[in-house]
Amino acid sequence: MKIGATDDFETQYMAKFRQIAAPYGLFMEYATDRAGRDIGLHLTQAAAAGRGKIVTPVSIWFQMKGIMPKTLDQAAFHAANDISVSLNTSHLAFWYMNPQPTYLVIYVGSVDSFFAIDIKEWVRRNYGDEILSHSAQTVTVRVGKHNILDEHFFRRALDMNLVPTLRSLFAQDNDHQIASFLRDSSLVKWLSNCQAEGRDARIRVIKYMSKMRTEVYFESLSPQGTWDEIRTHWQFAMGDLESSFSFLTFHPRRSASWQRETDFGLDGEPHGVTRLRIDDPEEEDWWDEDEEADPECLLDLGSGRMSYGEMAGGEIITHEIAISLNEVGERWVEILNRLEASEIISVTVSPHLLSVAPWHARE
Repeated sequence: MKIGATDDFETQYMAKFRQIAAPYGLFMEYATDRAGRDIGLHLTQAAAAGRGKIVTPVSIWFQMKGIMPKTLDQAAFHAANDISVSLNTSHLAFWYMNPQPTYLVIYVGSVDSFFAIDIKEWVRRNYGDEILSHSAQTVTVRVGKHNILDEHFFRRALDMNLVPTLRSLFAQDNDHQIASFLRDSSLVKWLSNCQAEGRDARIRVIKYMSKMRTEVYFESLSPQGTWDEIRTHWQFAMGDLESSFSFLTFHPRRSASWQRETDFGLDGEPHGVTRLRIDDPEEEDWWDEDEEADPECLLDLGSGRMSYGEMAGGEIITHEIAISLNEVGERWVEILNRLEASEIISVTVSPHLLSVAPWHARE
C-alpha cells in the first residue's frame, strides 16, 4: 500500500498545526468532511492561580491549505509580497454567511510556517454580499506574510470573538472599548488590587524627540519602597493617554496648561499673550515659558489636560504620572469580577510586554 505525497504532506502539516494550537483550546472535528472546514478549536484560558484552564465561550474554525516546497520554494516565498491560494466561491459565501468565525490557515512547506487570516472578514472587506452572486467559481485569496500563526494570533482571535459575547454586559461601551477592556483587563485587575491594598501606582511615560514610539511603564510601589513593573507598553504614534487608556485617571507630577493672559507693552497698551503655565505641587510654585519652560516636554493627557516632563540629553522626555481607576475603570472591575466568577474568562496579573504598532496587525 502506498500513501501519496500530497496526503503525506497534509498529514505532516496537520500534526504540526495541532501541536501549535493545542495549548490554546480543545479540538473539534466533523464526523464527515461536508462543511467546508477542516478542524475547530474551542478556545481556553489559563485559570487563576494555576488551577488548570477554563473553557471560554469562543469556538473558531479553520480551513487548512498546504503549499508544498516544489510549488513555492524558499526563494520564491521571500521574493513574494504575499501568499496566494485559490478557493471555491461557494465556500467563501458559506463562511461569510456563517455566524461562527472561520480562519484560513496556509502552511508553506519551504519555510515550515503557518499563516492565518479571518476569511469571513476578508470576504466582507473585499466582496461583502456580492460574494453571494459572484459568477466565477473560484477566487484568489492573498494572505500577507505578516499574518503568522503564533501566540498573538490566538490571543487576538479570542479577544475579537469575545466582543460580541460581551456586548450585553457593556451596554455603555462600543466594540472598540470592549476590545480595550479585553486587552487591558490585567491592568484593570492589577490596579484594583493596588487600590485595595493601599499601594501607590504610577506610569512612567517616555517619549523621544527622534522616534515615533512612546513607552509607558506601569508600576506599583512595593512595601520595600521599590517600584515594581507590571507592564511595558510600547506604542507607535500614540495620541493622548486618555484615548489609549480610557479607564484611568491621570495625576501628573507636574501639570501644564496654555493660558491666555493680558500683558502691557512698552506703549502701555494691553496685549493678549498665551503662556505655558507649569504647576509643580512638590515645589509649590509655577513658572511659564518666559522662564525656560520647553513645549517639547508636554504630554497630552486628554480632555485638555497636559503633563510636563523632564528632558534628558535633548532626546528623551520622561513623565511620572500617578494613576487610579476612573468611573469606567471601576465599572470594568465589576464586570471583570462577574466574568471571572462565572469562569467566562480568566485574567492573570504578571509582568508582560505589549507592543502596539501597525506591523503587529493581523488581517
